[in-house]
Amino acid sequence: EGMLQGFITATTFTNWQKDFRWDSLHELAFYYDDSDSEDEDDVRHRPKRERKVDRDGVLAKELQQTVRLGDPYNEGIIWPRIAEISLLGALGCGRTLVQLVIEQLEFQKASGTANYDFVALQATDNSISFYESLGFVRVGAVT
Repeated sequence: EGMLQGFITATTFTNWQKDFRWDSLHELAFYYDDSDSEDEDDVRHRPKRERKVDRDGVLAKELQQTVRLGDPYNEGIIWPRIAEISLLGALGCGRTLVQLVIEQLEFQKASGTANYDFVALQATDNSISFYESLGFVRVGAVT
């Protein structure tokens, strides 16, 4: 009781698909959000709230315009202006860990390997509202 445990990683966003792009306006960008396969009881008992989504595509456009380099068949395509964080197994301290990492990234001295303008992450369905409460916005990514 009273103990906290959690792990978080931060790295430069990298992908291995040559046709990957940030695109919130693509017709399939949020395809799974409106799934008809959801259990009616789950939908009925879920609180109604507006999701934070890049509906106008402005954020996706900014992400897409950032510099990227690399080869999808070797080191991957590296987006050096986008940090990616992964929160792993946080028990009672997830908010603090995410806030600390973002603070460190904001105040990190710019270098050839670290000079981030954006932070990206992947969220499970159950963690979306948690990340939205920290200011994150859902952006479409298609490949």
